[in-house]
Amino acid sequence: MIAWRNRAAALLREPLVHFLAAGALIFVVLSGRAPDAGERRIVVDEPVVTGLVNNYVQSFRRPPSDEELDGLIRDYVRGEVYYREALRLGLDRDDDVVKKRLRNKMLAIATAEAEAAEPSDADLQALLDKDPGRYAQPPRYTLEQRYLGPDSPALRASAQTALAALKPGAAPAVPTQPIPLPGRLDSTTAFDIASEFGDDFAAALEKAPVGRWSGPVLSGFGLHLVKIERREVPPPPRLSDIRQRLENDWRSIAVRKAEDDNLNALLKGYDVVIARPQ
Repeated sequence: MIAWRNRAAALLREPLVHFLAAGALIFVVLSGRAPDAGERRIVVDEPVVTGLVNNYVQSFRRPPSDEELDGLIRDYVRGEVYYREALRLGLDRDDDVVKKRLRNKMLAIATAEAEAAEPSDADLQALLDKDPGRYAQPPRYTLEQRYLGPDSPALRASAQTALAALKPGAAPAVPTQPIPLPGRLDSTTAFDIASEFGDDFAAALEKAPVGRWSGPVLSGFGLHLVKIERREVPPPPRLSDIRQRLENDWRSIAVRKAEDDNLNALLKGYDVVIARPQ
């Protein structure tokens, strides 16, 4: 990197760089306003060139050639000229795209500390204790199902009558329909069941009795009778098993809080008037 800094310093003495800077100043003069020592002066110094080199290395995994570095400097000057002229002409005003990008930059500044923060084990455990159900593994089911057909009041009444007359250990005496889904599931998670039968079907299994036929249960296909042989409830989640997920949630909460705190602090300096149309 030292060698590249030396090279960057040497480049600052090259006629090309002087030409580009001079050209930028001429462009400013022709625009109708004389440059001043601040915003109208474009300086391509060692930190700028070093930054251009670093960005190039990050993108291409190699340093730029002399010709490529000349192009990077030329593009930097061009970008500065157009950016400053756009500001001079007021092109940044009333532009939703510009507003959104500036808003995102402000949010990045406001949340930088929260993004970089590292939670302690106590922080993560508190988050887990606050909502253990969120991090619990879904239950697993071993079950049989019989598909009765599309949902209808008559079919529901028929299924309920058959279940009411069912003797212990017997199968329900109701007509079934073919369906391209398994009639039996072994130790299958509620998530996988929902992906095949639908969310309503999987949710109904939480309250269905174990060891006997029940229903009718509605799926994306219609009505089913279900017999749950075993419902396996996983043990409570442990911090060590879900650390990364907890860290992601903790950081997300911290970032949102930083955004809210920053906005509330900034709002104290504004008088917000909301005039709704009558």
